[in-house]
Amino acid sequence: MSLNSLIAWLKPREMVFFDLLERSVANLLETSRLFEREFVSRDQTGQWHDMRRRMKDLEHVGDEITHEIVDRLNRTFVTPLEREDILALAHALDDVVDCLDGVSERLVLYKVTAVMPLAAQLAHLVVLGSEELVPLIASLRNMSNTRAINSQIQACMELENQADAVFHHALAEIFEDPKDPVELIKWKEILALLEDATDRIELVSKVVSSTVMRNA
Repeated sequence: MSLNSLIAWLKPREMVFFDLLERSVANLLETSRLFEREFVSRDQTGQWHDMRRRMKDLEHVGDEITHEIVDRLNRTFVTPLEREDILALAHALDDVVDCLDGVSERLVLYKVTAVMPLAAQLAHLVVLGSEELVPLIASLRNMSNTRAINSQIQACMELENQADAVFHHALAEIFEDPKDPVELIKWKEILALLEDATDRIELVSKVVSSTVMRNA
């Protein structure tokens, strides 16, 4: 046995990465639920500021978790999963939060006064996707129930397909009668961020899928 192999065998694997990823997805779920709740209930310009502040707090929490994961990867000799997978999961989870935070920022900057119903549907799909990711990330600890894991992965992909359909319907709606080009630009950007959030959720599920295939 080589020296490196002996060190790897003797050194316990860092299981804290599972804790950190679970904290990250929990933060994502809290963020998505807060976003949807505020997005559909607040439609006055002056009311977005409190939502923006709370979203930014959660975005900071996500950044801190991601930074801790990266820092521990740099200091850990043996990891329970491939380093690339851990890093991809950390960044994808954080990216979903960033997308929602980006929308909340634009609601303030653009002084949005009414929410498109189709945009609200996208926000709901982000919540549903986030809910699917919670048990999916937790399953990485042992990967024993592959049937449940595959079901959750499939659910994430179906939600992303739904989001694509809603996104394209919403784009058709804003371009159908573009009386106000400024409003069109605002909503095109907001819709794109919401759709990107669902893409990132699907990316998490794909990384989990490849990880399970290699390790289960």
